[in-house]
Amino acid sequence: MTPPTDSDTQRIPVRYWIWLFGAAVSLLGDLTMTFAIGWSASQHGGRVAGLILLLAAAPRAALLLVGGALGDRFGAPRVLLVSCTAMFLVTLALVPATIAFDEPIWLLVILALVVGVIDAFFLPSSRAMPRLLVPQEQVPRALASFQVTGVVFAVSGTAVGGVLVSWAGLTAAGGFDALTFGVMIVVLILLRKMIAPPARMPSGMLRSIGAGIKVAFSRPLTRALLLTMTVAAGLLMPLDALLFPLLARSHGWNAATAGLLVASRSLGVGVIALRILMRGAFPRPGMFAAFGLLVAAAGLLGLSLFEPLPLTFAAGVLSGIGVGTFTGHVLPLLMNSVEREFQSRLQSIVVLAQSLAVVIMNPVLGGLSDVSSVGITGVCLGISVAAALTGCVMLTRPVLRAATVV
Repeated sequence: MTPPTDSDTQRIPVRYWIWLFGAAVSLLGDLTMTFAIGWSASQHGGRVAGLILLLAAAPRAALLLVGGALGDRFGAPRVLLVSCTAMFLVTLALVPATIAFDEPIWLLVILALVVGVIDAFFLPSSRAMPRLLVPQEQVPRALASFQVTGVVFAVSGTAVGGVLVSWAGLTAAGGFDALTFGVMIVVLILLRKMIAPPARMPSGMLRSIGAGIKVAFSRPLTRALLLTMTVAAGLLMPLDALLFPLLARSHGWNAATAGLLVASRSLGVGVIALRILMRGAFPRPGMFAAFGLLVAAAGLLGLSLFEPLPLTFAAGVLSGIGVGTFTGHVLPLLMNSVEREFQSRLQSIVVLAQSLAVVIMNPVLGGLSDVSSVGITGVCLGISVAAALTGCVMLTRPVLRAATVV
């Protein structure tokens, strides 16, 4: 048997690029919808905005382990197809609903709950797909290619999302998101015969969930990565949907400007993702992930101090560079720390841990932003300090410092 050449081992399969196209288009709609929900909720104040985002995270957290087990049992592509179909119908129904009732709190509550339930099944399977479509050694570059492609859509899409929301609010965002989910459905149908069927799971649902939890927390590297990502999620995930809209409103900026602020962070993420795609991850991913949190902390410090738009956008880019460095090294390291048959369950645990962090942090940060002595700038400053401390703790963990690229 002839050993594979360098070009063979470095080539990402075509099936991955097909999936990437659909995932990137779907991401474009998701970014628009996430921004639209956050912007609509923020008009009712920080506490209401935090509550709305909590209601999206709570059902997602409650059902994620079930969604992950179903993804490994029936195959991530099949579960993903059902989830995308459900989201297509929900976002399509949002158009006549907002035309009839505008954007009251009760409609935002229902939308948040329904999206949270569907996300519990969508996210584990979606995040497991790269590991199912490419060889293990290509996972860092594959994830980087997704980030690069996503940033191209995000930088333009989030800005366009701000324009759409300024023009027609949730009505435009819902119609646009439905269109992108329609594209993803077509892609998943095309991929049905390109992915090997899942291995038969010998145990029942509860035992399968238990086996996934055991694998995730019995391995020192996987456990350390999960804990770090959970803390980072509580600090960084509320930025786009909650904190940036509140920051924009505090400066008197409109939705389009707030969308550009979100896009500036995405641009920073894309710079690092492009470097990983072209040259691969750095050889000590655990250490570089920690450095990424320190850079993100510097960017958040700038967001809390700067008022002129150019400086604020520059701080957003710097925070994105830090976030991109962190995620670009942590995610492949985590994904390759367990076998293929556990990927959906691992991702369900990751998203569950992150969702619980967001459930706690969204109302806390939203409430603090309404306190006159703290405000949104004080919240950004606090997140900056906490992110820097988390990065320093990572550097003290031998299992993370010694981790090498796979």
